Amino acid sequence: MDEIKNFRGSTPTITRQAEDAARARLLRAMSEPAPAPRRRRLPRPVWSTALAASLAVAVGVGVTLAREPAFAPVASVQELSERAARAAETDPYETVPSPGKWLYVKESIAPLRAEPAPEVDRDRRTTLELWNSVDGRQTALDDGTGRLVIHESGPGVTAADLAEDPVTPERTLARIRAAVAARAPEPGDDKPVEQRIVQTIAQVMSEQAVEQKVRAALFRALPMVQGVSVRQDAVDAAGRHGIALVYTGPWERFELILGPEDYRFLGTYSETVATRTYTAGQPREVKAGTPVGWTAHLESEIVDKPGDRP
Repeated sequence: MDEIKNFRGSTPTITRQAEDAARARLLRAMSEPAPAPRRRRLPRPVWSTALAASLAVAVGVGVTLAREPAFAPVASVQELSERAARAAETDPYETVPSPGKWLYVKESIAPLRAEPAPEVDRDRRTTLELWNSVDGRQTALDDGTGRLVIHESGPGVTAADLAEDPVTPERTLARIRAAVAARAPEPGDDKPVEQRIVQTIAQVMSEQAVEQKVRAALFRALPMVQGVSVRQDAVDAAGRHGIALVYTGPWERFELILGPEDYRFLGTYSETVATRTYTAGQPREVKAGTPVGWTAHLESEIVDKPGDRP
């Protein structure tokens, strides 16, 4: 299940027995058709890399990207972030979940082409379901036997942490930077701090119920990260076209993809920008232009408890 570790950055501890059961379940599911993406309504959480989502519901399918009409480009990363922030501030679907509730999240990723190489398969998808506590500290997953298991998880910073006044782009970025600095990267993970910051923002957006003012601050903080720019036409793992806030580092490009009209979070894409040798596990060369991550955020809704679906 290394492809899912490639999808999110923080991995909770799981048992070997549960991991083996999840692997078997994933392989059985690979021949089943995937459900059509469902448009998310409430709430509007506002990018990863891997819970033990090896224990999530999984389906593999072939995917054809759809052609969509062009949309108006933005002039700069500052313009895109400001448009997205203003859309977040006026979101008509804003909701403040009650304590004790859970956020149901449904996502699609491109799985690894051949473990343990980091390249993902552009032609297949794995669909994941998970439940995150609204305090951002726990995740419930299927252990592969139909039983939900709750793990401590998260990127080290929660929506509640970010909502503490004053909420400004500068303070929001400082809190995320501190959380990134406090978490040791996984063995072999040599991503720059700036990339880890952008990926943490994406994870908060995709997995937590975030207040309007915090979403706006997250968007306004992104241009403050060195290396962030705009990609005018990006495509998520569900084939939806959008516009992306992009971090480009020495080895990888990471795209946080937004809807071109409402600026809702759609998903992520990452690709190598230079040929290099990965040293984690067995050393292997990965050429520039290799896709190493592709996701789509399909649905998220507040529910009463883990296992509930909208």
